[in-house]
Amino acid sequence: MDAADRTFPVMRVALPVPMPQTFDYTSGRHGEVDAGWIGCRVRVRLGSRRLIGVVVGIGAPAGVHALRDIEARLDVTPILVGELFESLAWAARYYAHPLGEVLASALPVWLRTRAAAPAPGATRLSLTDSGRTNLASKPPRPGSAGARLLEQLDAGVHAVPELLTSDAARRTARGWRRCGWLDAEACAPTAAIPAAGPVLNPAQRSAIDAVLAERGFATWVLDGVTGSGKTEVYLELIKAELAAGRQTLLLVPEIGLTPQLLARLESRLGVAIGVIHSALSNGVRARVWQAAASGELDVILGTRSAAFVPLPRAGLIVIDEEHDAALKQQDGFRYHARDFAIVRAQALGIPIVLGSATPSIETLANIAQGRYRRLVLPERAGAARPPRVRVLDLRAAPL
Repeated sequence: MDAADRTFPVMRVALPVPMPQTFDYTSGRHGEVDAGWIGCRVRVRLGSRRLIGVVVGIGAPAGVHALRDIEARLDVTPILVGELFESLAWAARYYAHPLGEVLASALPVWLRTRAAAPAPGATRLSLTDSGRTNLASKPPRPGSAGARLLEQLDAGVHAVPELLTSDAARRTARGWRRCGWLDAEACAPTAAIPAAGPVLNPAQRSAIDAVLAERGFATWVLDGVTGSGKTEVYLELIKAELAAGRQTLLLVPEIGLTPQLLARLESRLGVAIGVIHSALSNGVRARVWQAAASGELDVILGTRSAAFVPLPRAGLIVIDEEHDAALKQQDGFRYHARDFAIVRAQALGIPIVLGSATPSIETLANIAQGRYRRLVLPERAGAARPPRVRVLDLRAAPL
């Protein structure tokens, strides 16, 4: 094909390779190129490799060389659009990282590597009669993944995200299912009756009222001593968003903080909570990501990678322990989840709350410059008292 004929539009595809540019492809037998392609995943060839990339634009061919056709369009409708797409493009520029790798990092591993989205798979596991009989006659070795899984099932835990939190647990569950010992079924989350919370003190109530009084983007710093009831403030703010039909994203720095916080959220809010962190299986994370993107989930709890979750009904972002270094990604695409979440909140026009007993230096600087607004919880909530500190002279004591 000569240059005179090359006036047709082509797709600019961002691929997960360490190169800053995008790559041109034609639609081939997949129909005409139009704006509906932008934000969709496509499978293409780059050299001898097959890669999954994201269409980021449409334009005229950049040169006169022959172009390859895309091999497959993987999404009927775009999955990276609007605010999230623009925020990720900003992150690629700000952190000087190739756009293709940034977009890939924002997608769950399942969607980066597989053509089809995960099916709405089993969300509930239970022991069959055969499983109970066999495991009773020959119980798993104490301390093994099988023993822990059996203990959880006997305790009434059935949800897949709470059961299969490690590779060993997932392997054990697959083996038990092949033997017919585990039954899996898809089930809709059941809404619980919200539990009543404690009486809030004046400082907590003042902080809640301040955030709720002003809609639109604002960065609030909830500066509270340990035990001052910051989580109660989060819960009341999330309840207000639920009542208004809006979503909340709650980020925590460590996986270890999620089980306790998840139980508290579920008991107090009475809604299903989507959880995203690296200890969950790829399929579970992809389903939560898609449920958030479709607006099915009202509350999403996760570690730093959850900052990339789509929020079509966004109402509030909360970051607990905003000072924690674990919110920084240290390899590959290096970013700070707190800072990226603030950029997203500004783009979405919603408030963001940064909670900490020891705010970071950069947060304190932003408060001093008037960019962030400070809310102080100066004392412990309820009857809690700070620990007594005594200085002991050990110089003469045998050690």
